[in-house]
Amino acid sequence: MSGGTEGDTHPTDDPEKLAGCFLVSEIALGDPNFRNTVVLMITHDDKGAFGLVVNRPSPFTLGDVIDGLDGTAAASIPVFVGGPVQQEVLFVLHSALPSDGPQGEPDEPIEGVFSEPATRPLVDYLKEDWGSIPEDERPEVRVFAGYSGWGPGQVEGELKAETWVVIPAKREIVFTHDAAGAWADAFARKGPLYQIILQTGFKPSMN
Repeated sequence: MSGGTEGDTHPTDDPEKLAGCFLVSEIALGDPNFRNTVVLMITHDDKGAFGLVVNRPSPFTLGDVIDGLDGTAAASIPVFVGGPVQQEVLFVLHSALPSDGPQGEPDEPIEGVFSEPATRPLVDYLKEDWGSIPEDERPEVRVFAGYSGWGPGQVEGELKAETWVVIPAKREIVFTHDAAGAWADAFARKGPLYQIILQTGFKPSMN
């Protein structure tokens, strides 16, 4: 289990700075859409917030949901559930694509992690070029169905209600191959008290 107190020294308690942070669900959060989830916050301003749950794989792959990928490496890319909103729409998180790859305008919420919709040029790149790169050299790719969205002031209210723990987002959690362990990993990174909460399931009173 990872430790450290990096979350204590990062200005993530300021709601204006949530882009590039993880919202990690509190241990008592019962909403089935977000229980034991880690949400990478992509954007956040006075109009609301947008993020992707990075640790909830679906039973489907990209080849299951997009036609024409049979026989390609891209067909086996897992599809994650990015959130409860517009689950018919696909989004992609990836590490830097080659300069001759699709020329979109992705967001970069944290260094080395890019976010954009699953556009046709991006899907064509995954189909035609991504699989030809040696497996250990390929850009990391995660595909998400749907997203997590908040209206103006909504996420701020959830923070005041202590629904979420906020920590700096980490690339290694976004692209982890241990989705089942990502929530505990992220939660414990808030600090030693949170490691105790994780082990006991009990949040001590701070009064």
